[in-house]
Amino acid sequence: MTNSGALKLSSRSQETRKKILEAARKLFAEKGYDGVSMEDIAQASGVRKSLIYYYFESKEVLFEEVWIGVIEELEKELFPEVENEKSIAGAIKKLIKKYVEFTLNKSELSRLIARERMNVLENGESLSRAKGKYVSLLNRLEKIFERGKQENVLNDIEPSTATEIISTVDSIPRKSFIKSVEEFLLKVILKEKVEH
Repeated sequence: MTNSGALKLSSRSQETRKKILEAARKLFAEKGYDGVSMEDIAQASGVRKSLIYYYFESKEVLFEEVWIGVIEELEKELFPEVENEKSIAGAIKKLIKKYVEFTLNKSELSRLIARERMNVLENGESLSRAKGKYVSLLNRLEKIFERGKQENVLNDIEPSTATEIISTVDSIPRKSFIKSVEEFLLKVILKEKVEH
């Protein structure tokens, strides 16, 4: 086999893996972890079930890979602009705005997070990598709110409470309310008046 043949196989292998992950992500968002079987993922991805097990040794491993990818995508949406903001009040405003935008614009991903958040947090033993990634996200959010508290821009709200409220925005069932929830959160969390 030539080097180009090895590269093609590697490329095909990456494409197969990607098809599995995309199908699994969609199904986990629609039906939840418990509502999806490896056979469902095989049918949706067009990949034989035995080949799925070649790439992912179990449903838990596949779910964790999907979950970690979703959280990484959320982090890419939230933190670059937020962490470059000079004022902490501005950073918190951007954080809330970006989280709401993510919820509205990436509905499949936010639905997966909302549906499986408790599963990940409560099943730390079998989903330890997924839980670790989610807890890391929550810690990053909380540090921003802690800085807001230190700089006296937060209303009378604990950073952990603000983190919990923001991280569950995706659980609001009627997405038409989310923009008004954004305004409400700004008023509840920040001391200063919010200008539009």
